[in-house]
Amino acid sequence: MRITKMESSVIRRSVRLMALALGATIAPTGITLAADAGDSPWYSRLPFLAEEARKRGHELPLPFGAALVVTGLDGRKIEVTDTRIALNGNPGQSISNFVDLGSTSQVFNANLKFDAWVLPFLNVYALVGYVHNNSLTHAHVTVLPGGTGSDADIETELDGLVGGVGLTLAGGYKQFFAVADYNYNKADLGFDENFTASIASLRAGWMGKLGDHPTQLWLGVGNWDTAATAKGHGTLENGATFTFEADQKPKTNWMYDIGINFEFSKRFQLVVDVGADFDGGYLFVLAPTYRFPESAANR
Repeated sequence: MRITKMESSVIRRSVRLMALALGATIAPTGITLAADAGDSPWYSRLPFLAEEARKRGHELPLPFGAALVVTGLDGRKIEVTDTRIALNGNPGQSISNFVDLGSTSQVFNANLKFDAWVLPFLNVYALVGYVHNNSLTHAHVTVLPGGTGSDADIETELDGLVGGVGLTLAGGYKQFFAVADYNYNKADLGFDENFTASIASLRAGWMGKLGDHPTQLWLGVGNWDTAATAKGHGTLENGATFTFEADQKPKTNWMYDIGINFEFSKRFQLVVDVGADFDGGYLFVLAPTYRFPESAANR
């Protein structure tokens, strides 16, 4: 199969635009864990069933939280399973035989996160924030079948907004606890469609005190379903228009982490979490959190 000179121009132009899309990665939202708030009475009616839980000897967190969740992600590898282009509104054609793409990403993400314990074991949250993405995309383009082709490394930067919702289930026995979390996010990075991500995680560990400060330590594993089809469009020098689509997914969905939640007081706590996918990707999360309202005893 041979391609025309115009198709060759479209392929090369599309490669640069697709390189922008391939680095687009949504970082996780942070971690919600039950805080030790003692036997303080509430101004809020949340969580429901709080009195029943306290009668059973459980200590409950203050019901509402506001956090700044700062996430750094480095070295995450992205695979491309198929790429397609269409010229002047015609049906898209796969160009995977001519273009081979792959990418690694550096991501900075800062979210404002608001959460509420609606039940002693169930937390719901929403978030909104900013994401910055640096990526390095390697492209191998072969214009003629059997030809040697050419290679290029393309560096790109993306900025955008991200928002999402999630829920957390938490439970424990004596000094053992377990937390399951799921969140769904959308990011607007300037392409024809938003990027989406579904992230599910499970963490388990020890809860106790370091000095007089309630503390939780855990090991965790997360599944990042960030597979997406990046879509965009452009215009050639001769005025012809084209669209492109790139089916992409992370090389591995799994991330493994270790972390700590340290409570300076009933209202102030700090989460620190580090992780790796053991394939070159690394994760760091820092999340200072303020919980409220204050107990009636302190007003």
